Amino acid sequence: MDEVQSRKLHHIEVALDPRVDFEDNCSDLYREIQLVHRAFPGFELGDVDSSLEFLGYRLEAPLMITGMTGGHPSLTGINRALAELAEKKRVAIGVGSQRAIVTSGFREDVVASYRVVRDVARDVPVIGNIGLNTLNDVEYDTIVKLVEVLEADALAIHLNPAQEVIQPEGDTRFNHRLLEKVRELVKTLGKPVIVKEVGNGLSMETVKVFHDAGVRIYDVAGACGTNWALVEALRNQPGTPRYECGIMLAKWGIPTPLSVIETRFTATDSFIIASGGVWDGFKAAVNIVLGADMAGLAKPLLKKLLKEGLKQAETYLDTYVFELKTAMFLSGARTLRELREAPVILGGRVTGIMLQRGIDPATYLRQVRRGF
Repeated sequence: MDEVQSRKLHHIEVALDPRVDFEDNCSDLYREIQLVHRAFPGFELGDVDSSLEFLGYRLEAPLMITGMTGGHPSLTGINRALAELAEKKRVAIGVGSQRAIVTSGFREDVVASYRVVRDVARDVPVIGNIGLNTLNDVEYDTIVKLVEVLEADALAIHLNPAQEVIQPEGDTRFNHRLLEKVRELVKTLGKPVIVKEVGNGLSMETVKVFHDAGVRIYDVAGACGTNWALVEALRNQPGTPRYECGIMLAKWGIPTPLSVIETRFTATDSFIIASGGVWDGFKAAVNIVLGADMAGLAKPLLKKLLKEGLKQAETYLDTYVFELKTAMFLSGARTLRELREAPVILGGRVTGIMLQRGIDPATYLRQVRRGF
């Protein structure tokens, strides 16, 4: 087992630890974002349509099981179960970083731990995944091969500088030369490129850089869910610089709803996925009203699967979608398009941050409803 494969196994173990979740700094923020209750929706709950077109597929809900696992043969079963859920519930699914395929020399059993996702999930989008810094070390043809072996419908390029700083084996080579490689991939890969964070959020400055490079799909992965700096901190010895710095990063990042706003404000023509602690359907609805097109989740589904089994994981997804449809119904929205147009009230903390970032709240909400 090489170092990357070993790390993948350790990540799964540590990521399930409740100590690595962001401190509860997002609950108050979500309480400041209120959808307006519609006592007379004007239609029946059964009329609510949460379906969405994404990457050429019709999904039953605007939801993605975001990239978590792969890279070791023992993880194949987890990816198979997640793919079964995605296929059955007709939601999108991503795989974890495919770097382990590269470092293994495309070893068959390592490839299979990812490939099982496409083998099972034939009728929903499957998203490949590679780190931006990994582009320093791989040729263009290798990236193409990573997409091909997965039959991926898109390639996510993840940004994780906070994680890499704290990771014992971390790679912090996030240099501007990489933008040329991203531009080349956008132009010639033949599949959409997605830029995603892993849990600290996307700012308008970051989005502008990649929007100028041609990227039109973003996964904000904001600072409300799993904190990968804390995951890596727990992989270090207490008292060491990386451990102590990782603990200091417990609240570092942009909360998911604010990251959605910054991303939509900057990339008005793009498809935006709200992930990072969007672990129930009501939070998904809030983020869609604020400008997201889809929600993403990872840890709670993985936890249900590993600790309670496939049936309970399926129930979790059913509950999630029912919560989203309930939020739509009680907001007077029959469709996701109508949900985007639903009235919302923003509290002082949210509007204050927006104004400091140069975003007029009233103007922004009007533009979101119009579709920019």
